[in-house]
Amino acid sequence: MPNITADKVVNHLMYAKTNVKAYEPGGKIEKATFSPGQLIGNVYSYIEIGNDLYWMFYLTPTDYNNFNASYVKHDASKLSLPDLPAILDEIQAQKKAAIIAKDGVFSYYLQTYLPYIVGAVVVAIALPSIVKSVRK
Repeated sequence: MPNITADKVVNHLMYAKTNVKAYEPGGKIEKATFSPGQLIGNVYSYIEIGNDLYWMFYLTPTDYNNFNASYVKHDASKLSLPDLPAILDEIQAQKKAAIIAKDGVFSYYLQTYLPYIVGAVVVAIALPSIVKSVRK
């Protein structure tokens, strides 16, 4: 499974798997608590404080208009990102595009499908002989 970086999560919806608390900047004052399955919101950004990662949300339109963000500490066991499969697919597609750009289209597809082509040729050549020997 490819590694996912925090920047790939921005602009995706995040939900609570368990009780999750949102804090004001600084992380000392609790602003909201989310129940399991509840939408936390769209991830607008993230910050790193020491070794900890915090997701930034605007909980209300007023918060958004006043740039009053709330932060939720990252914990994969407590947070759900329904778009994760699509994000992982995008990462794989980007890797494939980078390999094609580096090696060229012909080389990429030749390396990818050559074993299947060789196998099909071997079967096509060997199959008539095998059928003849079974019929005898």
